[in-house]
Amino acid sequence: MIRTLVLFAVVALASARVSYEGFQVWRLEVNQEQKPFFNHMLQKHNLDVWAESRDWIDVMVDPKLRHGVMSSLAAKAIHSTVMIDNVQTLIDRDYKLIDREPRDVVFDDYNSFEEIEAYLAGLAETDDRTSLRSLGKSVEGRDLWQLTISVGAGKEGIWVDCGIHAREWITPATCLWGINYLLTGYGTDPDATALLDAYDIYILSVNNPDGYAYTWSDDRLWRKNRNKYDEDVCYGVDLNRNFDDHFGGDGTSDNSCSQTYRGPSAASEPETQVVQAAITELAPSTKALFSIHSYSQLWMYPFGYTSDLPPEADEFDRISAIGVEALTAVHGTQYVYGPVSTTIYPAASTTIDYSYAVGITQSYTLELRDTGLYGFELPAEQIEPTAEETWAGLIAAILAI
Repeated sequence: MIRTLVLFAVVALASARVSYEGFQVWRLEVNQEQKPFFNHMLQKHNLDVWAESRDWIDVMVDPKLRHGVMSSLAAKAIHSTVMIDNVQTLIDRDYKLIDREPRDVVFDDYNSFEEIEAYLAGLAETDDRTSLRSLGKSVEGRDLWQLTISVGAGKEGIWVDCGIHAREWITPATCLWGINYLLTGYGTDPDATALLDAYDIYILSVNNPDGYAYTWSDDRLWRKNRNKYDEDVCYGVDLNRNFDDHFGGDGTSDNSCSQTYRGPSAASEPETQVVQAAITELAPSTKALFSIHSYSQLWMYPFGYTSDLPPEADEFDRISAIGVEALTAVHGTQYVYGPVSTTIYPAASTTIDYSYAVGITQSYTLELRDTGLYGFELPAEQIEPTAEETWAGLIAAILAI
């Protein structure tokens, strides 16, 4: 009877989910002169930007808008390539794998928020090298759990956060893999041992728990948190445009329906408030911060709010080059590095601009695999290789600081 009820619940859940049948992801070849037109087209058609680089932009196109978007592109001679022919096909693959009964966390598949929460709680109870604290509550009352891994007192810390954008499933998976790698590898793996002998590690595996849970239950491609203000039309604030640093600047939107909606005020969101407080608290004893995203295969440093370079840019380039070289050496995955604003796009009020401003000078953000073949729908079989190369790069960079 219980199994029948679970199956019924799964079927009911699947039927209620947002469908992206017929939606496509297009890569647009857009140069700097065409960017203003593209931004106008983006607002006109309400396109969802999936990724961006110096000379291309990936957008998801609603089948109902396809003709209008094609006409707009043709008017400006912007070339497009279909990267994903039907987004729903990849979503169906994901949900086929996750529509199952709850289980323990595994490191070669995607895990629900509840499974992640139980895993972290279990570690803190059974492994005295770990401690777990809730930074605070989300809009819907979920905890933002930060796990500390420490093999000895008196060390500086390294902050790693994942999952601030809910649909970027590869990032919590990479944080979880890293936790397991460090704990099982300490004393036998030279890299894990060197890192933990040198630093305490603070890992926030799911930076946006409401959004992440919502991607499992309702909308696989949800990005923002789940807040809604009375004056807003749409749900959700982009937590990575909500930090109290150059709030309202380039790369943010005042439109609540935009994927980059910054919210009504700086640090308006409870998730932002508790993460900011933790970063500020730990800043005096934290050597570096890494905020993990996907996708595009980029390794970036401040600033996002301006194209001006920080005074430490040469040092950031040195550390980034070391990290990228170590990352690429694992599986041959190619990364580009540089400042956020010119390597991907302008983006104000972000995690790393805030952490830099409060004293964690060595602040970086990574965009993990891939470069558009799957986008946010990275297959589960790529979790382990992605995590392996990412942590190799992180450790090499950290030990070079």
